[in-house]
Amino acid sequence: MSKKVILVDQIAKISYKYTFSLAECLIKQGVDVHLVLDLKKNDEVNCKTDSIFLTDEKNVSKVKKVFNLFSSYRRIRQIIKEENIDILHIQWINFSPIEYHLLKRIAKKTKIVMTVHDILPFNEKGYDKRYYRKIYHLPSKIIVQADTNYDRFKELFPEDIDKVTIIPHGNSLKYADLHSQDESREKIGINKDYFTFLFFGQIKQIKGVDILLEAFEKFHQNHPESQLVVAGKLWYAEEGVYEKIFNRDGYPKEFLKWDERFIGDEEIGYYYSACDVTVLPYKDLYQSGVIQLAYAYKKVPIVSNLKPFLEVVDENSGYIFENENVDSLVEAMEKAFQNKKNADKLVENGIKTIKAKYNWEDIAKKIIDECYDEKIPE
Repeated sequence: MSKKVILVDQIAKISYKYTFSLAECLIKQGVDVHLVLDLKKNDEVNCKTDSIFLTDEKNVSKVKKVFNLFSSYRRIRQIIKEENIDILHIQWINFSPIEYHLLKRIAKKTKIVMTVHDILPFNEKGYDKRYYRKIYHLPSKIIVQADTNYDRFKELFPEDIDKVTIIPHGNSLKYADLHSQDESREKIGINKDYFTFLFFGQIKQIKGVDILLEAFEKFHQNHPESQLVVAGKLWYAEEGVYEKIFNRDGYPKEFLKWDERFIGDEEIGYYYSACDVTVLPYKDLYQSGVIQLAYAYKKVPIVSNLKPFLEVVDENSGYIFENENVDSLVEAMEKAFQNKKNADKLVENGIKTIKAKYNWEDIAKKIIDECYDEKIPE
């Protein structure tokens, strides 16, 4: 008899690549999957789907989101009862004090498996560590996606380390929406002839955007035929931080495209297709999913020397710089610029790595074997 699983993704508009890819491969392995999502539509996976969470809706009040959290978990409990669900597989925690109590109620009757993308939220509140500790007591299995995260989890929550297993984030190759470089540069409004660096994603200091802005200023002094694109939603707590850098005297602002907004799926492909190199100057990182998107778009990555990046990138597949070191990043940018002809080979090596290490069918089988089929201790 196949396992019946509710796979919950409260921010599927952002993380659907993980959820849909995993769900598809779980179904191929005979798992009966019911997806519970935010308002992201499921046009990809043939299974029951409830799109109910308002977690990431921008024009919804905090009060309405709290009420929605209660009603969404009420619907989950209803599904568990009506469909005789075996496992609740959850991924994100958005309001830890409330979700602890809601999950605690479910854990009394249903096995919980948790994929931990972020061990603690980057916008951690004063109460989060206390309630995350309580939440991590509830699952029978916890999935982290890199060796680094296993070590960090052990340091922060040692009492639950025995239930943690390492199962990586799968690749994003099927989601690349490729376009021609000229078309893409015209679409986003940048010079067609300049060597182009891209930072794509939420704009915040933990991702090293400030380091990149500083590095580009130095790089551009020797390479006036270069440009930088920074595209993504600005982290709400950091308004004004970056303007202080690129509005100062002498900054090559006319060679910077600063696109500060949420960029939907229909546009992402143009940004990646427009660039020569994608830069991931992160100061901290929980898992390597972001680097896989760069390879999916066949772009050479420049990455900081964080362990999750180094599990994928080496000198044969990209460029590595010392974390938070502006001059080191400038050197990596210089190498990428000077070795343009070698770009295809580096990308090819990176794609071979992620195909071998981050195959979704293998990941789904491992989750079934190590998490779904594991017996709940008496």
